[in-house]
Amino acid sequence: MAFAVPCILVFALMPGYIRFLSSKGRVTNDAHKPNGTKVPTPAGPLLILAIVAGEAAIYILNESSIPLAAIAVTLVAGGVGFYDDIRGLGGIIKPLLLTVAAVPLILLERVHQSLYSAQLYFPLFGATGTHYIIFAVLIVAAMPVASNAFNMLDAFNGEISGFTAMVSVALIIAVLLRASDFASFDFIRLAAALPLAATALSFYFFNRYPSKIFDGDSGSLVFGALFATLAIIGGVEIAALVAVIPAVLNSYFILSSIKGFVEHKRMAARPTYLGEDGKIHASEGPGAPTTLVKMIVAREPLSERDLVRSMLALTAFACVLSVLTSALTWFP
Repeated sequence: MAFAVPCILVFALMPGYIRFLSSKGRVTNDAHKPNGTKVPTPAGPLLILAIVAGEAAIYILNESSIPLAAIAVTLVAGGVGFYDDIRGLGGIIKPLLLTVAAVPLILLERVHQSLYSAQLYFPLFGATGTHYIIFAVLIVAAMPVASNAFNMLDAFNGEISGFTAMVSVALIIAVLLRASDFASFDFIRLAAALPLAATALSFYFFNRYPSKIFDGDSGSLVFGALFATLAIIGGVEIAALVAVIPAVLNSYFILSSIKGFVEHKRMAARPTYLGEDGKIHASEGPGAPTTLVKMIVAREPLSERDLVRSMLALTAFACVLSVLTSALTWFP
């Protein structure tokens, strides 16, 4: 149910939703197409609905605070993203608002003191001590960091949907390995990770090259915040961090090159540009920020399809390392 419900909703409702957005003029330029293609946006509201429905199915079948936490984080991050899609938020305001997504997670833990473990589990070395206050601070920091890392990776057809689907599978494997190591582990933690993977995988069929719809900030911010939440609830933070190394590196390159938080729509220059040959080229101007994509095409220009394949291949490698990290953590 946790996997099937989001898939059914996305495949059943997305075609009509695409037509609805187009009829309302909610379209944007596909910057990497030579003919100025218009693409409907944002898909975020429908993606939020699919995730919430999947988590709600888990709650109906087994009343637990775990799916409630996932729903609360999804709605808060989705609300911030949707406002950004419609009105626009500054580079500083958006991360600050995203810290609110940590509040329901921390409050639910105080009510149901088994939502997550205030420990980090490292491969070979085992768990750290239990520190509730320090862990709560880490949760607050994780929400804007993870959300913006996913958001900054949302630039090309199929990139964010494919990335999220792949890292979600790595997360599910990590939670499953931990579940097999602890007889008392609540398998609802495993079920709670399924709606994110199902939604991202279903969305990929509409978001892949050539995209029929973009997710918008309301989609990418939810993907990042919920991924962080599921990693915390599942107790697999380190393995999850390894899986999203491409997004972390991309964020680091951007922030270090522009020296601060700047909304990507307001950047003075673009890191890449579409050449007359129809391929993505690295921008060489002094104001162009550094990104992971820019580093990939620095050696030779690539078509958008090949560029996304390279990004997803890099993600697949990170996911393999994540699974190895999980194995070293739970089967030393």
